[in-house]
Amino acid sequence: MSDKYIRIAELSEQIERINGMITIHHESSDNQSMVRQYTYKRDELIAELEAALQSLHLNVRLAAA
Repeated sequence: MSDKYIRIAELSEQIERINGMITIHHESSDNQSMVRQYTYKRDELIAELEAALQSLHLNVRLAAA
């Protein structure tokens, strides 16, 4: 499997894990700093994922979190 496809899979998994962390921090604490940090990291990963998919000539629309 190409490194590009492996990276796309890794990004998807990382985004999924970070979404879970955002949910946990929203529900279990008032620590908005952590939520902001996770959201910032998720946005970086999403941008990288979008670029990787566009390099394959795939245009995707991501659902709002």
